[in-house]
Amino acid sequence: MEKQKSSKGVIIILVVIIVILLALVVLMGTGIINFNSNTCTNNQQANENNTNKETNNVDNSDSSNSNVVSQKISVSKEQILSYYKERLSMNDDSNHLYSVADINNDDIPELFIYVTGSIGNQIIADTSIYTYDENKGNESSNYIVGIGNISGRIDDNTILYKMNDGRLLSVYGHMGYESTTYYKLENDWLIRTDFSSKETEDYMKGDSEIQFKPCTDTSLIDNYS
Repeated sequence: MEKQKSSKGVIIILVVIIVILLALVVLMGTGIINFNSNTCTNNQQANENNTNKETNNVDNSDSSNSNVVSQKISVSKEQILSYYKERLSMNDDSNHLYSVADINNDDIPELFIYVTGSIGNQIIADTSIYTYDENKGNESSNYIVGIGNISGRIDDNTILYKMNDGRLLSVYGHMGYESTTYYKLENDWLIRTDFSSKETEDYMKGDSEIQFKPCTDTSLIDNYS
């Protein structure tokens, strides 16, 4: 009797196994279960393709930004200074003075040309400022472009300073009176940002004084660093 029960149990287990195997075959036939090893490979390839697309986008962006910068400074600072020397050769009048300073710390020096004179009893004084910009003009002489002017005399009473934060400071001080004017480059143009005047015995000073020399003396350019 016990042997018959054991035999029936084995038969039931075999029947269950057969039913499970048949069910798996049916499911694989319908595509619900897919043991194709290419599935993982395809998914991995898709992920690699997406990664390559993202990397290419970053590389293209960086390359574009680099081109913009290189267009601005495709020549050396020494070459820019040599262009400025050519520009100064046009001004041999003793009333013309010049200086060189990098206003906005972009490693491109700016050229200052100071002109003074008189019309009748009126004294005329003006400082024109130029920079080198390859985005303007079509030859080296046209790349030197004006970016603004500062009116007023440059002498013992009025001094022009370069600030470390990229601004210019004009200070007039005389007989206990002082006026200060700040300038900065904005969109490739010099603009006045602040003006104040007061009575004081302690004149304000900037970070470094901009020295002027006659246009016939190119030592400021020769020794510029």
